[in-house]
Amino acid sequence: MDAIEDSSTLWTLLSRPGWEIKPNPVKHLLKIKAPDYQEALILYTNYRKFLATWAASLNCTCALIGIQGMRGAAFKILAATPASQQKLYEDLIFASLQRSVRFESNGLAESDGYARRRHRNFEDNICESSGFYIAETFLYPELRPIVDEVFSNPDKKLALTRMSDNFQLIVSASAARAMSSDSQDVVRRRTTDFWHARDYQIFIQKFKQDGSTGFEITYQATTNLPKTNPLAAWAQFTTSYRFFEIDIGGRREVYRLGEGKDITPINRPKIVS
Repeated sequence: MDAIEDSSTLWTLLSRPGWEIKPNPVKHLLKIKAPDYQEALILYTNYRKFLATWAASLNCTCALIGIQGMRGAAFKILAATPASQQKLYEDLIFASLQRSVRFESNGLAESDGYARRRHRNFEDNICESSGFYIAETFLYPELRPIVDEVFSNPDKKLALTRMSDNFQLIVSASAARAMSSDSQDVVRRRTTDFWHARDYQIFIQKFKQDGSTGFEITYQATTNLPKTNPLAAWAQFTTSYRFFEIDIGGRREVYRLGEGKDITPINRPKIVS
């Protein structure tokens, strides 16, 4: 089993009953509880490099592997250095993410529903600290630099959106908190369900004029609920956008990466269509 295959099987291993994953960014520790010593030894022996990279990506000093029902740690793995972290990210982390979200949501077989829920639950556990949420979408190689940027900048309010249907696909934890959204909701949003219609039309005009270079725009949108909900909270956003066009099965698809600069609460606009 090579390194990439090895890392891909890690998600399946940690999703099994009896495992716990507890990142502690305050104490800079990545804590993992195994069902028993034998399982802990297997994890330590086969996944040391991956865990070193994972710990570094969470800004932790080390990963501690413990055993259920016992205090302390059976194994300690120091976080990877910056240089080795980047190399291992290229070889391991992206491959694992690619495996965990390799199916389009409309292409999943019904029999895969349970496995998908388990992957989603595991993903939610790590995303809160690692800095981003991701929808069930195929990660094309051309999107690797974007995934890397979001993964490496958990404090930035970043969101990747597909232009054809306005679905948000990858959202940093910082952006999700700014929009008062959890992981399940934030990667299923459509821009047109939240943006003021007037401002969205301005955005489209600017995209036609300046899409090749990118631009910054200030607009009004709801933060927590769709704009048709009378209880939705409104805010004024200032966001900078960059655009990427990639080939998907012989057709071109455009994505936009937005970085939130400022959010100011406002009163509900008179026109919300």
